[in-house]
Amino acid sequence: MKAFVKKCLIFILIIGLIFIPYSVLLDPYNIFHWNCVRNNGVEPNKGYLKMHNVLDNPDKFDSFLFGSSRMGFFDVGKMTDGVYYDMAYSEGVPAEHLYDLKIMIKNGIIPKNVTIGIDDISYFVDPKMHEDQLYRRHLKWDGSFLDKLRFYLKYFDIVTITDSIEVMLDHEDVDPAYGQRLLDTGTENLEIISAFNYEDTDATWSDYYKPREEVFDEIREIIAICDEYDINLRFFTNPINGYTYAKDINNGYLEFLKELATITDYYNFSGFNDITLNNDLYYETSHFCPKVADKVIDRIYNDRTDERLLAQGFGYYVTRDNVDELIKILEDQAVNFDLPVNTYSDIIE
Repeated sequence: MKAFVKKCLIFILIIGLIFIPYSVLLDPYNIFHWNCVRNNGVEPNKGYLKMHNVLDNPDKFDSFLFGSSRMGFFDVGKMTDGVYYDMAYSEGVPAEHLYDLKIMIKNGIIPKNVTIGIDDISYFVDPKMHEDQLYRRHLKWDGSFLDKLRFYLKYFDIVTITDSIEVMLDHEDVDPAYGQRLLDTGTENLEIISAFNYEDTDATWSDYYKPREEVFDEIREIIAICDEYDINLRFFTNPINGYTYAKDINNGYLEFLKELATITDYYNFSGFNDITLNNDLYYETSHFCPKVADKVIDRIYNDRTDERLLAQGFGYYVTRDNVDELIKILEDQAVNFDLPVNTYSDIIE
């Protein structure tokens, strides 16, 4: 029996000595090469690599843009009141932004500005869902040694590594600046031209989406921390593509917007409007193009308004005193909008 156990341990050791270096070398999620990010066809764990980048470069940025991957197409150089880094990652939600902010502060990084884009994902996604999703999993930066060990061990799964190989072999890297850009600005490639597939207009929706009331307490805590450390905090709602927004309002999104105004002021860009009903301004029914992000930046940072868009609720500055006016605009749109989506290509030059 002892001989059998010994042989098993030797076998496990040999497998480990072979597989562990192999996993680290291959590293599909860029966990072990976070500071030399490779565009390999597998979505990196951007939450991990971006936080690692910030903690390793505490003086490089003084302001941060938080949100889901939809925030990835903002030209942060146009956000003029600080040196911004784009912390966007897939399905990023306020609970995760709150944790990221706490870790920054704990490590002596006190932002000058924090801007947060929120939307249906913020309200409908439970961050616990990300624990088993390797490109979304969060490291407990202030956790125990065992917490960190469990995080890293997840990335040595032989099935995951094997499945990744095919994707990586088939991937053609057409964006050589990918890795350095993620470290320098955090953004996606802002030069990508939209090629919206008009035959695929399904809403961006997952079967685990459902209203999550805890988000309001998490936003309150973000506000409290920013007040405590004198951080200039802004919120805005994303210009969600019309097809996805239609699904959202049927699942309580307007209630979310109304409740949000009782907690904080925010700029609203959600609704059926000349932007969100123009599919040429979207990559698919989730991510909007940099031209749309520029419109958001112009409204928030340069106080430039388009009266036609403003009348549609796009760029509307919302407070607890006027939220009912916004909701009335959005409810009227919900009754009168028409899909399939029309295009208004003259709105953005």
